[in-house]
Amino acid sequence: MTVVRKEYVELARRARLRIDLDARTGELVEVLLSLGGAAHRDMVIDRIAVRRSGNRASPGLAREVIEAFDAHRMAMIARGLPPLFHRPFGPDSLRWALTAEAHDFLSQALS
Repeated sequence: MTVVRKEYVELARRARLRIDLDARTGELVEVLLSLGGAAHRDMVIDRIAVRRSGNRASPGLAREVIEAFDAHRMAMIARGLPPLFHRPFGPDSLRWALTAEAHDFLSQALS
């Protein structure tokens, strides 16, 4: 039996996250828009869970959504671009929000 190294598992997980990032970012944007542009992280996660399966969020789904939120922000900042969402009350805040620019642009685009 082959032993899978931790480094390989982590690399595979990150690769999968990159592939799914656009779809997950889209989900986050849609849910934040439906909640008026800002909401508590747990509410966003639960809304995504209900949209996907009709059930409350599992710990695995919660982790996936939090990772997608953070990955989008880090990827955009690394490219020198503004992220679509942020934590309006600081880095430890559990409140998530669309940036003002993203909210204005997306609201106008959907009107």
